[in-house]
Amino acid sequence: MEAAVFVMRCLIILLFSWLCVRLTGKKSISQLTSYDFAALMIMANVAAEPLVYKISSKAFLGSLTIAVGAMVIGWMSLQKWFYNFDAKPDIIVANGKVDREALKRNRMNLPFLLSLLRLQGYARISDVEFAILEPNGNLSVIPKSQSRPVTPNDLKLETKYEGISLPLIIEGELQYNNLKFAKLDTDWLAQEIKKHGAAGVEDVFLAELDTTGKLNVDLYRHPVNVKPGTF
Repeated sequence: MEAAVFVMRCLIILLFSWLCVRLTGKKSISQLTSYDFAALMIMANVAAEPLVYKISSKAFLGSLTIAVGAMVIGWMSLQKWFYNFDAKPDIIVANGKVDREALKRNRMNLPFLLSLLRLQGYARISDVEFAILEPNGNLSVIPKSQSRPVTPNDLKLETKYEGISLPLIIEGELQYNNLKFAKLDTDWLAQEIKKHGAAGVEDVFLAELDTTGKLNVDLYRHPVNVKPGTF
């Protein structure tokens, strides 16, 4: 009985913590600001207390307070006066030269900076016009014009428009909002998937409409035949 109660307590704490994290926003771990990270760290400790001390009320109130506090700080971060406080990027490399004061200010050493540049495909600092440390900790690199990849614009080549594909069916479920956005109807979709051998929407794993108007259909009964360990 005690084991079942403990399992239920764990599930309740998990769901409540999930709700609190959702309240703070939809940022990924790599995009967390300093106040988001601080809130999550404290929230994890507060929310886990009922698992040890069996007192849930204070943990719920504490987690909710931290989540609301993070939301308030997030609202404050939208104000202009907040930009220079916690949302100001820092230039680490300018014109191929490292700003040593910026390195010290951000507690970053030179080997770590070189590692970040290599991860973005730049083995030499001299190839970098600007390297900017963003507020979320990511490093944005703007290469010098002679070191960046060649683009169709450099070669004066005309390219066709490429937008985003619109999923109309996902795992046998019709995406009505996307179908409406594409200004299409279910009758048209039914005819198109029949051309690919599907008797109905439930036979389709994925159907995507590209910007040229072509519907790409992937059926459940057409699995990809790739042996494990091929790559």
